[in-house]
Amino acid sequence: MKRFVSSAFFAAIFGTALVAVLPSGTVVAAGESQAVLQADHALLQAIAKDDAAAAGALLDADFTWTDRTGKTRTRAEILQDLPALAAESDTDLQVRDYDRVILVRGAHRIPAQNLAVRFVRAWVKRPAGWRTLVYQETKLAEHLPEHRQGFGSPSGGAPVECENPCKSVPYQPEDPAAREVVAMWQAVERSVLDNDVDAWIPNFTADFLFVTPDGGPPLDKADRIAMIKELKRTSTVLIPPQVQSMQVWPFGDSAVMRSEHRPRSGKTLHVTRVFVKREGHWQIAFGQQTTMEPPSSASALPAPK
Repeated sequence: MKRFVSSAFFAAIFGTALVAVLPSGTVVAAGESQAVLQADHALLQAIAKDDAAAAGALLDADFTWTDRTGKTRTRAEILQDLPALAAESDTDLQVRDYDRVILVRGAHRIPAQNLAVRFVRAWVKRPAGWRTLVYQETKLAEHLPEHRQGFGSPSGGAPVECENPCKSVPYQPEDPAAREVVAMWQAVERSVLDNDVDAWIPNFTADFLFVTPDGGPPLDKADRIAMIKELKRTSTVLIPPQVQSMQVWPFGDSAVMRSEHRPRSGKTLHVTRVFVKREGHWQIAFGQQTTMEPPSSASALPAPK
């Protein structure tokens, strides 16, 4: 039986240092959320102790970690350098339950760099148990960004061409559910291109949350609706960034998408999205973007001859 779970329930599991705040109106299975929080706590302990064996048992085979600079490392790479994941205690912790995908998100500070970031750890239920599929960080801005009008390249009145991603992407999933997710997401990109808020709205859950690459406060569904309406009012067209890479993992009526996008202007974005299927229709429940910074000259690879 499902029931509402209060933050006090999770505090009782791990003590007052760990507090989970559930989205308003979200019904969760206490046992699954508890299991994920226990696994998440064990993962953080393994990282703190530099225990690769313990951490490896909790990381999915497809696990990746994307840091605040957009650099992404695989499971094998991170197990050789677990201290890179070290951070101070998580704050503003929130658990979002999407059945076989559960998100643990919040903020923490990276002591070595004296920087604060927002993070998300996406846990997925495999036959062997809960595993972390995605761990992503996004910088937390010290000051509220001045302009938050959307995320794409302004057309400046020029004719708009949107083959990728509006019509095609460099990813052809074999799984039917993954194909449905990609097709639904492409429809969303077309609605954004057209500033068609009526077409946009049904594709997002009521508790949709978007962690932005500018480091400002996360946006909810109402925020994004207001932004699209303002774009339409000002006749501003934002061209969606092209997809460079994409992969989708379906888990029953939930799915995780990991992708990278190159806008016509600006830096490439690393994106994690979570989808849920409700009444036969896929919707986006969560998104987090991280700007991919160019490598420093010291670490850049030499140009090919």
